[in-house]
Amino acid sequence: MAIVRPLVGRAADWRGILRRFSTVEAFAASLMASGEGGAMPVVGHDKLKKEFYIKMDKNSTEKAILQYDMYRKGYVDFYHTLVPEAYRGKGLAKHLAKAALDYAVDEDLKMRLSCTYLQKYAKDNPLPQYQERIVTS
Repeated sequence: MAIVRPLVGRAADWRGILRRFSTVEAFAASLMASGEGGAMPVVGHDKLKKEFYIKMDKNSTEKAILQYDMYRKGYVDFYHTLVPEAYRGKGLAKHLAKAALDYAVDEDLKMRLSCTYLQKYAKDNPLPQYQERIVTS
């Protein structure tokens, strides 16, 4: 008879991480998605400017952004995503979208997806924790 023990420490952290993905393949794909040089981009969140961002490099002011507005208590509108032309096609918008939708989940916010890229991302990643929070008005 095998003894099953609860996950503790680092193993418990994996349980929370894996809960965000519908399949192990989705988790692996997210780990493999990267910017240049194979490094995962760091997504920042500026609550005052109401934007998620990825700096292109430490010596530049250029950044990819995802902007939002809190239009009602408990409701967020993700309305604009912009990646500088030289950095498009590298998966940066996907990292911004995931960070934004995860933020809405973590903060228990309803979300309106006015940005067409966010609409596509939610359609391509129909996770229940996202779908149950999407509103149309």
